[in-house]
Amino acid sequence: MKSSDVAVAVQPTARTGARRHRRARARAWFVAAMLSPAIITLAALTLYPFASNVYNSLFDWSLSKPNSRSFVFLGNYVDILFRNADFRHALWVSVCFTVGAVVLELLLGLFIASLLNRIARRGLLLTLFILPMAATPIAITFVWRMMFSPSLGILNYFLTLVGLPASNWVANSSIVIPCLIVVDAWQWTPFVILVLLGGLLSLPVEPAEAAAMDGANAWEIFRHITLPLLEPFVILVVLFRTIDAFKTFDLIFVMTTGGPGNASESLNIYTFRQGFWFLNMGYAAALAIIMLVIVIVISQILLKRSRLQVGSRAES
Repeated sequence: MKSSDVAVAVQPTARTGARRHRRARARAWFVAAMLSPAIITLAALTLYPFASNVYNSLFDWSLSKPNSRSFVFLGNYVDILFRNADFRHALWVSVCFTVGAVVLELLLGLFIASLLNRIARRGLLLTLFILPMAATPIAITFVWRMMFSPSLGILNYFLTLVGLPASNWVANSSIVIPCLIVVDAWQWTPFVILVLLGGLLSLPVEPAEAAAMDGANAWEIFRHITLPLLEPFVILVVLFRTIDAFKTFDLIFVMTTGGPGNASESLNIYTFRQGFWFLNMGYAAALAIIMLVIVIVISQILLKRSRLQVGSRAES
């Protein structure tokens, strides 16, 4: 082939490549232009408030004294983490509520999902189970608040029917956290049921059938085969519910407002009081950042656990 023929063959190919490059670049600019309103809105609603909150947390700033704003750098964080007993109490309340709610919801969800997995026609039952999750959280809280009422509540009515003394329920500092856990579990156990039931339906049946043929009973099959295979779904449920339960605000605020006293004052309630009751905006901003760090650490631990499980399954 002559060199002129090679040049003629290469020239159209080069022009075609250049046209494709221009079209790809134009398409990229078009996509960027279409996404830019959403990106700008997201940045305005998330990145700017976050940066502003970090900035405000470095100041001793009270709205009751707007002209006495002073830069303290990490002073708010040091005071919260090492000197504030109220913060430690609020953290303990949040941990107790979160652990109690997640454990109860996981146990109930796993039990109910296992039962539904054995039922062929489960549509109606599943619909009934997910109804609490579809209701408005504030409405649910008001209903339970009425049920917990010492004088008008139906729970005390049932107690008197069986000869037991009436209880103060959420007005009793020793049982207020378990009461809140029950309400949270009533609303969010359906979410756990949906996720775990989907996981159970996706599991292979061959390992369980082989174990049954070898003489394993139902509990042994569930413990040694079903539960290990279901672990990624369990970790996913624990991750979502832990984050959501740790930052619960509406349930506790409407039900008890952190009372009686500060028995149910979680970190969210404590931060709200510091910012909007006592007007200590710099202190409240530092509390919000600390809460964010705690949630990120918990999330990373659970995600790392999930990745380890997925990696071990892939290798096996």
